[in-house]
Amino acid sequence: MSFELPSALKSPNVACFVIGESLSFFGSWMTQIALVWLVYQLTNSAILVGIAGFTNQAMGLVITPLVGVLLDRWNLRYVLLTTQLTSIVLSSTLTFLTLSDRITVTWIIIIGTLQGTVKAFDLPARQVIIPRLVEKKADIYSAMASHSFLINTAKFVSPMIGGLLIASSGAASCFLVDSISYLPFLSAILTIQVKPVLRNSSQKANIWQNLKEGFVFAYEFLPIKSVLALQIVICFMAMTHVNLMPIFAKEILNGDAKTMGFLMTASALGSIVSGIYLVSRKQAIGLEDIVARSAAILGLSLIVFSRIENLEICLVFMFIIGMNTSLTLASISNFLQLIIVDENKRGRVTSIFTTGFLGVLPFGNLFFGGLADRIGVTNALLFGGACCIVGAYFFSRKLGTIKRIVHPIYVDMGIVT
Repeated sequence: MSFELPSALKSPNVACFVIGESLSFFGSWMTQIALVWLVYQLTNSAILVGIAGFTNQAMGLVITPLVGVLLDRWNLRYVLLTTQLTSIVLSSTLTFLTLSDRITVTWIIIIGTLQGTVKAFDLPARQVIIPRLVEKKADIYSAMASHSFLINTAKFVSPMIGGLLIASSGAASCFLVDSISYLPFLSAILTIQVKPVLRNSSQKANIWQNLKEGFVFAYEFLPIKSVLALQIVICFMAMTHVNLMPIFAKEILNGDAKTMGFLMTASALGSIVSGIYLVSRKQAIGLEDIVARSAAILGLSLIVFSRIENLEICLVFMFIIGMNTSLTLASISNFLQLIIVDENKRGRVTSIFTTGFLGVLPFGNLFFGGLADRIGVTNALLFGGACCIVGAYFFSRKLGTIKRIVHPIYVDMGIVT
């Protein structure tokens, strides 16, 4: 096999941005793992773990759709500069509170709520700006695939290092690394060149009217509506397994922070493999099929994983779970950025997609935290896997119609003839 550098990464503009943001995600993933472990260590409560996960992202459901309207109006460079500086302040505060033994669940919830508010602006802004960094429309898929690959690379490294740091130095070391990890991305944001976008006069209208236009567009365009519906199922039913891993590691595998770190590392390794696969494809055709297959495999893997009590076998299935979770969501994200033909609606549609992470995920964390407390962590994982399979089935029934609709868009972009 030979590996060729993705076409988008041959542009210093794109390479500078995606490498910088991958380093910032390295610290973010580490902080997420450290916070979950810290809450469980302080309280020994599955419900409070779910509540902490909920507050960290609950603001996303409230403000992320509105953020999309604002991103279609605002300067994205200034938005990203503001979110990175704010994130540094919040992570530094966590570091200080933990080192001084003043950290409590109340502080974690307060700072988590503020972090969720920042993410509501930060994550969609990162995705919206990428198509405006490439020189040719045909390179959008390559840029988005590279974006997913480098983020998943950070996701692979951070759980392994995070688990070791928590075990040896405590959660504060993870928060400190997070504070530092935003600096390279700040430098990238200051140096990249962003293509200007001509604004429609309608964008000066009432902000609520613009918000309604975004939702109507996403609902009436079948390919977008279908992938967003499946994304909501995956985020609510499958991605919440991350918050259940401390409980699974301790109660089912009789492990500690290192055990959780191994599980999360296996999941992240699967994510990086999925990223390599998407980058190596070099084309957008067939993303819909990948979404359907990976969602079904993800559901089946969660069901099998929930029945296993052997660490080595659990690691294998965590690899499969991580691979198919990332494959499903990254393919949906790449697919969306490709088929949005109206640049003035990109921010709004992307923010609806991001709401699946920042809005739906916290309710999933809250729901599965309570469910695990009631019926056990293994049965909660089994239930989530079964729902993923149902969602994949209904999505697969629409594949033929989706392909007919998006084919003319690919022709116009020069991806197919």
